[in-house]
Amino acid sequence: MRGEVPPRGFVKKKSQGPYGTEGLCRSRVASIVSQGLEPLPSCVFDLDILLNERIVDLTRVMQALSNFSEFSGRVLRLSNTILAGSSEFAPNVEDAVILLGPCLFHAVVLLCGVTEVGANIFRDENAEAIWLHSVQMAILSEQIAEQAGYPSRGAACVAGLLHDIGYLPLLVAAREEGSLLNGPGAFEWWDDVPREREIFGVDHCQIGEWMAKSWKFSPSLIDAVSHHHDPLKAKQNAALAEIVCTAERHCPAPFRQEPAKRARMSRNSLALLRPRGKFAEA
Repeated sequence: MRGEVPPRGFVKKKSQGPYGTEGLCRSRVASIVSQGLEPLPSCVFDLDILLNERIVDLTRVMQALSNFSEFSGRVLRLSNTILAGSSEFAPNVEDAVILLGPCLFHAVVLLCGVTEVGANIFRDENAEAIWLHSVQMAILSEQIAEQAGYPSRGAACVAGLLHDIGYLPLLVAAREEGSLLNGPGAFEWWDDVPREREIFGVDHCQIGEWMAKSWKFSPSLIDAVSHHHDPLKAKQNAALAEIVCTAERHCPAPFRQEPAKRARMSRNSLALLRPRGKFAEA
């Protein structure tokens, strides 16, 4: 998985980076890129198949996670972050699967997989930071795909869920620097592509493309990650990139939503996705 070519223009911009916050952030993002990405946990691929089944075998889901205790802990923590919106709590992963339902638990697994970037101490925070916007985008992208007659609603759902993975290395750098997440102007760079380039030397679409290629995503999904702000530049599947672009116009950046609205959207997401999918009878 390591060794993919860094995003366009990244190395040049890093060498020109200014002093101060921007210089520190550019250096940190450059370090993440130079180190390369670890492979996604292998259980993510097994769970992706199992949780896509029409009838989900809970025993096999638990078996797939049995040798991944650290990852299972992350999945449980994010599950409980989501369940907190409805005042529920899962004491273990099996209960989390049941309480969330196969569809939403599937989203949790994928988000925990792609947030395995940077220092361990930031991974849970980054998953919590992006989950609501990601799930909202998955729902909206799927709905738009259905209305537009796009042939694969599932692909649109996954594209919406994972479109902003490029923010994860930026969040790692921002958390280490501190001021970009706290105080005046916190998160003012989020979804402002020119500002992202000023601070980090790269924007979330460029670094997302590098991540998607490193993890061997499909060409259509790479297009959605790379070009959801400019679908006409998509190389393989402009229609999917356009669906995600359209969804984003109706879905505010996560840090621009009032707390009350975030709480309401969290409950709505849970209500929409929890009923999806069925478990095999014991």
